[in-house]
Amino acid sequence: MRAKKSSTNEHLLTKKGGFRIMGIGKQEAIKYFFGGNAIIAIIVIFLICLFLVKEAFFFFPDYRKNLSLYRLSGQEFADYPMAQIVAQKRLASLATEARSYEIKYRQGVEGDIPSLNSAIRNMLRNKVNSEITELKRAEEQVEEIDFYPNLEESEKQARHQRVATAQEQLKKAAEEASLTINYNDLSDKTLETSPKYLDDLRQAAVTRLVTGEKSAFIERIEKSLAEKSIEISKDQNLLDLAEANTLLREPQRDFDQFVSKLRKITISTKQQAQQYQSSSARRLALESGAALASSDEDKERLAIEAKRILTIQPDYTKLNQPLYNSLDKHAELQAQLEASTRAALEKIPSADGFESGAAKKRLKEIASIKSGIYDLFAENRAKMEVWDHTKAYPMSQAVTGFFFGTEWITNSSWQDFYGILPLFTGSLGAAIIAVVLAVPFAVGGAIYVNRLASPVEQNIVKPVIEFIQAIPSIVLAFFGVVVLGQFLFDIGQNPALSWIPGFPIEGRLTMLNAGILLAFMATPTIFTLAEDALNNVPKSYKEASLALGATNLQTVLKVILPSCLSGIIAAVLLGFGRIVGETMVVLLVMGGRIKIPTAFTDPAHSMTGILAQEIGEVVQGSLHWGALFMVGLVLFIVSLSLNFTAQTILRRYSDR
Repeated sequence: MRAKKSSTNEHLLTKKGGFRIMGIGKQEAIKYFFGGNAIIAIIVIFLICLFLVKEAFFFFPDYRKNLSLYRLSGQEFADYPMAQIVAQKRLASLATEARSYEIKYRQGVEGDIPSLNSAIRNMLRNKVNSEITELKRAEEQVEEIDFYPNLEESEKQARHQRVATAQEQLKKAAEEASLTINYNDLSDKTLETSPKYLDDLRQAAVTRLVTGEKSAFIERIEKSLAEKSIEISKDQNLLDLAEANTLLREPQRDFDQFVSKLRKITISTKQQAQQYQSSSARRLALESGAALASSDEDKERLAIEAKRILTIQPDYTKLNQPLYNSLDKHAELQAQLEASTRAALEKIPSADGFESGAAKKRLKEIASIKSGIYDLFAENRAKMEVWDHTKAYPMSQAVTGFFFGTEWITNSSWQDFYGILPLFTGSLGAAIIAVVLAVPFAVGGAIYVNRLASPVEQNIVKPVIEFIQAIPSIVLAFFGVVVLGQFLFDIGQNPALSWIPGFPIEGRLTMLNAGILLAFMATPTIFTLAEDALNNVPKSYKEASLALGATNLQTVLKVILPSCLSGIIAAVLLGFGRIVGETMVVLLVMGGRIKIPTAFTDPAHSMTGILAQEIGEVVQGSLHWGALFMVGLVLFIVSLSLNFTAQTILRRYSDR
């Protein structure tokens, strides 16, 4: 009887009997099915790795050849003085920007009135375009009267009347349309606005469209701005900035001409080198074509063309000799550049004397560049003195140039560089912002819902958080561009926040914007996994703690959390991996500037973003193609490492 009961209660999947095909029963079939899926997953991962490695395998050898030509042609030599003048021009640009931002800030809202007037007038013109067209046609008919002397007087009057009617219709339509225009319609959200000027701006736009003349309001504003500009420009700090800018720009023309001559020489050398490198293949192709030609005339023509192709290696020593000879001239120009830069930097005032946050930010950047610009001059001069076009370009330098290079320049007429560091720092920066924002909400939410909330709260909060995963990333990206970016920009203009590094925010598309959206996307992942970790804590821990007199909150903080800490860490790592692999948000919201960010409010680019942006435009098998697959391989390794670490932590946690 007992045996019969055991047989009756035996689970269907564990029964040894039953239907079988070729000796495989239900239990074996299910086992092989799930085991086969696991094997397929392993094979797919292996094939992905193999494909990435295959496409990226020849990148470093090809990149080394490319950089070897860069050195052999003398482009490397020309880039040393180029870096000097670029750094010095950056100082001049910052000084100009600081002065402009300070003047604009002191002018207040009135400083943007001319730009607002132009923007509103353009919007109004689009709304009454048909009436403007009708007025132009009427005016053209009036102008034609002089060409038709026999035109009847009634026809002349009719044409003049048509102009008057068109003007009246345009005025009426423009006045009605102007009432629908608001500051929210402006495409340039950086313009400072004030409600008290909106009606005057609308009327000014109507007046200009109908009569072609400026309104009294615009004339008064322009006169006021001119007077303010004269008064503001007398400020000693602004006068010092203007003088510093003049000193910085004095030696630039001669130095630019010097660099331009070097670049022309190296471009010519590179063209000869490229022709020589492809000469054998081109000659062989022509000879093959001659052998397959159907007519004697074509054979002779192709054979002559093949013989004309020179396969003699250019004399690089002779071609690069003008570069070596330019060292004395460069020393003279560098001395002038350095002396002018020192004199200018002594004139740069302190940021404390300025009111505009944007101006202060640029003056602080000048101070940071000032500390290293003379070292840059000296280092590049030293590199020019020891430069040797015959020196082999080592593979190690190509590898370090990729992993630690700060430039990602493609499709350049000068030289392509593939440095992943700006892309990696952009991805890492946005991910760190997202984790910092997401972890408190996700982990805190998981603790509250799992341990402290009532059943009603659990049934509301948990589905809402998990529903976030259903929102498409493109929708979030659109929200970031249109809404969140503008909101952060407006908040970032608050003078009270100017003490925070990176403020004021100077654009809508920033790393901060992307980080907030990524945090929103990562919250459900971290929340769900953190709650699973909390659920795995034995109930006896809670019961023992409460029995010893601890409160519910003390039990959670001092007993439950330490017990599942490794599981929560794994949840955070998996959420981090989810963030690093996101593409659409970072592509559309981060700003797309390929430069190492200096603040969390800077625009940046990412590894996923560059892949999505460029992979569809490159030639398969090219150096650029290989560089993108190297980026993909690095991204794959980073994501795989994060997931492996998280799974290892989870495995150790579950074994306890």
